[in-house]
Amino acid sequence: MKLINIKEIKKTRYNPTIEVETESHCIVIPVSKPEKSGFEEETKSRISDSSSNSLLYNTNIAPLYSEEEVNARIKEATDNLHQEFIKSTEETLKTIKQQKDIECNQIKIDMNNRAKNLFEIILKKYI
Repeated sequence: MKLINIKEIKKTRYNPTIEVETESHCIVIPVSKPEKSGFEEETKSRISDSSSNSLLYNTNIAPLYSEEEVNARIKEATDNLHQEFIKSTEETLKTIKQQKDIECNQIKIDMNNRAKNLFEIILKKYI
């Protein structure tokens, strides 16, 4: 199992972010200080990237959005990707169908021409 590499890429007062890299994706997550709602979670973690054997420490990182908001955004993004996939697939299939229709029409024209030629050859033989 390959562990992900997490590193802070911006540490400003206004827009702190964390970059999460896997083998195929890179995600940038905005973070902020916890609001004063009685919920304050301190996160201390050591994350090891097996490829470089480096240890990274993250402390006092709280999400900018609640879990419900994140789940809603993920669902919305998933729905959008699903719709884009459907639209793209429909367009691709329409294009393929048009190409195949053109090929079929050309085959029909070619067969019709060959049938006429064959008929003319046979007619000339018997006349």
